[in-house]
Amino acid sequence: MKKFYFFFVLTILSGVNLQAQTKADTITMEEIIIVSKQNLKRTHIDVKSIRVENPVDAGEIFKDQSGFGIVKKGNYGMEPVLRGFKFDQLNVQFDGGTQSVNACPNRMDPAISQISPQDIEKIEVVKGPYDMRFPAFGGLINIVSKRPVYNPQKPYTTHIDMGYQSNGNNYYGNIYSSYAGKKLDFLVDAGYKNYGSYKSGNGTLIPSSFSRWGFTLKGGWNISDKQRLLLTFRQGKASDVLYAGLPMDADFDKSTIGSIDYSFANVSKTIQNIKIKLYGSRVNHEMSTRKRLSWKMVEAVAPVQAQVYGGRTEVKISTGKKNSLFAGVDFKEIAKQGNRYRKVIVNPCNGDSLPMPMTFTDEIWQNSVKNNLGIFVENLMEVSSNVAWITGIRLDRASYQIKDPAADFKAQYNDDIQPKTKVLPSLSSRINWYINRDWSFQWAVAMAQRSPDISEVFINHMSIGMDAYEYLGNPLLKAETNYQTDVRLEYNSKKFSLYGDVFYSYLNNYISARLDTSIQKKFLPCNPPFGTKVFTNIKQAFMTGFEAGADIGFMNNFRFSVSGAYTYAQNISLDEPLAEIPPFTVNSTVAYETSKVQTSIHGRFAAAQNRVSKTFAEITTPSFSVFDWYFTYTPAKSISINASVTNIFNLNYVEHLSRAYKNMGVETGNLYFEPGRSINVGLSIRM
Repeated sequence: MKKFYFFFVLTILSGVNLQAQTKADTITMEEIIIVSKQNLKRTHIDVKSIRVENPVDAGEIFKDQSGFGIVKKGNYGMEPVLRGFKFDQLNVQFDGGTQSVNACPNRMDPAISQISPQDIEKIEVVKGPYDMRFPAFGGLINIVSKRPVYNPQKPYTTHIDMGYQSNGNNYYGNIYSSYAGKKLDFLVDAGYKNYGSYKSGNGTLIPSSFSRWGFTLKGGWNISDKQRLLLTFRQGKASDVLYAGLPMDADFDKSTIGSIDYSFANVSKTIQNIKIKLYGSRVNHEMSTRKRLSWKMVEAVAPVQAQVYGGRTEVKISTGKKNSLFAGVDFKEIAKQGNRYRKVIVNPCNGDSLPMPMTFTDEIWQNSVKNNLGIFVENLMEVSSNVAWITGIRLDRASYQIKDPAADFKAQYNDDIQPKTKVLPSLSSRINWYINRDWSFQWAVAMAQRSPDISEVFINHMSIGMDAYEYLGNPLLKAETNYQTDVRLEYNSKKFSLYGDVFYSYLNNYISARLDTSIQKKFLPCNPPFGTKVFTNIKQAFMTGFEAGADIGFMNNFRFSVSGAYTYAQNISLDEPLAEIPPFTVNSTVAYETSKVQTSIHGRFAAAQNRVSKTFAEITTPSFSVFDWYFTYTPAKSISINASVTNIFNLNYVEHLSRAYKNMGVETGNLYFEPGRSINVGLSIRM
């Protein structure tokens, strides 16, 4: 680690002393996707749609995006699923490389939960493993946070947002203030939310309350017209979070994320820019059963922690008039610690009170560490004025440590618990053909590999899956390999746009889990289900599907958009569907927009998902159609009044990827129902 940071500091010092030879360009360091011929697969979610829809958390933003679904275990900490790729198969990052990881084994605190929706400027998505500048097995999600924008006429900016939602008696507030000068700039963004438990369409109270506060500080220094230094500090805390889809709740989840970014543009005729980033994040998380009926029988508390330290450096080199090369290195170290402490008061097998409570310590993370060092090269060649060819390669070296192994974990694997270091190459090639002013054709192929995450390697008897089994890590796991291709045809004109995308992904050594009845579970061993799920590799699997959509402007102020997506996924080795695949879904919007009034009706139609995994006891879910109405009135330039009615017809429905109830009481049933009708109002002030 010392050598690694020394390398980055040396690179910074070297970059500062380079002599620039060309005219300065705008320095941009928070974004990773250049909107040009470089990128095949891009989707942009801008701040306007985020502000209008006012999602509960950042994960919910993806619910209405084509090709996405969300895994929901509570009303906080939702996670995106792209096509069928989820969790560590997706690279979720902030501002071009900053990362955080979950401390909770049940992912109550995914990386995307550590940023507030009000802090987001836009979201960049690469669908597929086609960008070699960042490790991305199934896709890349880059969340770009707000930043000061230099305006000599108005250096100071303040935004205030507040609102109320009826279903759950929810209220929120956020303030953003920034200064942007020619040399220095800074911002502060702070917010608070207090959400209650909501009612589903049939009036059932769904345990889902939480409160969260958080703030972001940014300070930028334009060292020269070509060099910029940026410091970012972000902190947040969620408290008393109820998870209806999990066996425990979160007493608190506190995260701290910091980063340093340096950018040098137009270094020379050959070196177009240098970007360097260092970052660190820490998550302190505590989950318990304090608010569950089971607390009277077994008091379970699990304080856990996770840290990430890393960085990256990237150089963009001009290797010809029509050729650019990106080259660099990235590194991250992930460490996780924490145990579960149980005090057993009542014998779970016969219901008798124990004369003396018994205590147990369950080693969850076993003080485990994963390191990843990556080297990448990506080349952009403009073959002609309307054809671009992008090729890339990266090499990742993944290594692991288990510092405090549990005795039963060592015994299970006969002390062979040190995973082998993995060296994993990934390749991509993609063609962008701009047929004419309106039509474009894009084709990409890639081979990407993913090393197992810490949960899959070292988790020790925790119920972290979609079923009720305890899961056991496997140090002998192989890396997953994804062979994927995408073909996309797109049409864009002033009033009309159309696109269609077909993809196929062949998966080798897909990481899943198998039941081993010879391994007794630790928690409630006398109650079903019996045995333990052990992470394992599935030799063959595949995913295939499509996304298509259209956007039409008509009658000057009206717009109609529609998009649909479907994924068919199969476990070839077991001859059954892969688990947790979003159903066929259509999103449709009719909108009317003027300078003062914006209103829209949004419809979401999801088909029944009957292709489910028997291995994971996955539940089929029925189809549904849900409608929302959004309205914004801007009587003056500085004031906007927002109103909406979500789930207009008070439909009682279930999202397929929402986890089923566990340990929440018989009155809630075994499905996780979405919120019923909610009337929402908000006020935005811009100064």
